[in-house]
Amino acid sequence: MPEYFVDSLANGVRLVSVPMPHLHSAELVCYLAAGGRNEPAELSGISHFLEHMLFRGTAEYPTSTELERAFEAIGGAVNASTDAETTCYHSRLHPDFIAEGMALFASMLRRPRFRDMEIERRIILEEAREDYNEQGVQVNVDNLMVALLWPEHPLGDSLIGTPETLANIDLPTLKEYYRRWYQPQNLVICGCGRIDRPQLLDLVEKEFGDWQGGALPEVLPAPVPKGKSPESCWVFDSDSQINLQLAFPLPGRNHASTLAVRLLRRLLSWGGGSRLPLRLREQLGLTYAVEANCSMLDDCGYLAIDLAVAPENLSQAVDELFKVLGELLAKPVPAAELAAVVRSYLFDLDFSKDQTEALAVRYGWGLQAKYLRLLEQDRHELQQQTPGQLQQAARQLLRRDNMKLVVVGPWSEQDRRRVEVLLQDPGFLSPTAAI
Repeated sequence: MPEYFVDSLANGVRLVSVPMPHLHSAELVCYLAAGGRNEPAELSGISHFLEHMLFRGTAEYPTSTELERAFEAIGGAVNASTDAETTCYHSRLHPDFIAEGMALFASMLRRPRFRDMEIERRIILEEAREDYNEQGVQVNVDNLMVALLWPEHPLGDSLIGTPETLANIDLPTLKEYYRRWYQPQNLVICGCGRIDRPQLLDLVEKEFGDWQGGALPEVLPAPVPKGKSPESCWVFDSDSQINLQLAFPLPGRNHASTLAVRLLRRLLSWGGGSRLPLRLREQLGLTYAVEANCSMLDDCGYLAIDLAVAPENLSQAVDELFKVLGELLAKPVPAAELAAVVRSYLFDLDFSKDQTEALAVRYGWGLQAKYLRLLEQDRHELQQQTPGQLQQAARQLLRRDNMKLVVVGPWSEQDRRRVEVLLQDPGFLSPTAAI
């Protein structure tokens, strides 16, 4: 049986059905192609604001409490999230109540009331304040990093927004943003679990088939990286630890190196025996946790490494981090190490067959993001990866000239100078030095 099925309505709504008949639950997920990169600078955070407002009642369920109780009555636990490119609404529910669940999502997405906006603004402001210290200084390393990577572009702004941009969002502005981006051709609906594809298609047609849209605005492309040397951002904050993020720009999720990047991430920090935890935690005791993550967007992205250290360990931790990365460039990954990482990846692919959320992301988000991949496709390509291919990908992507570093915490000027010397060392992560 195929892993998934795709159907399209005449108005552009797309449906992805992922039958998992062995389960006793279902998951409905709605992906709108509207996120942080769609926002003007002065309205940063409006996608996330709109996501919150859709929970504030609909034509059929006038209050947020009535809406949430309607989901709970069918086994649901509705939630949502906003990222740089999409806004996602999702809920688990009982398979006997798919029709009711589809009607609830149609009510949210098509007939929101936009009530209690000032209450919601206060809630979001509290969320935004978590990114600032008591002096009002931005201390969220993720926000500081995207500002380094994509200055003067929507991708470089906070997804939540700032107190200033949130104040610019009034009700007419919010409704206009909703009208521009919440359109049928911008929507992918995914149903996973114990579902019936023909029934699901009939329900989507019933609830969304008469929704008419207009032309979608253009999305601003990501700027071409122009860095010729490493860049850093240092923010002093009174804390017990220093939070550090090191990042390397990526070319986008449809690049030929994407699967290799994911393997590199696992080599670096997937379990206690991977390279960064082994060196920085188990052997040297410099940090409790170190983690590598990938942000893969349509035309850009980045590989980031995060860790927190005591102030006195900062320069040593950075030095050891650079050594681990340098080793990836200097010599191919041992065959046994690569085989172990591939095996764990293959296990996770198998485990995902029991996880509605994982398959909704793979096929629902995948269709929305133009990155629709079969499990078997990943399995096959993973097993074709070689140590030489990973080394080549590392040399192409882990480049000193476009590296970014963010440091937040109680650092000293002496340590800052030491780290900056490391960053400016022309031999560090140089493609010629690694060969």
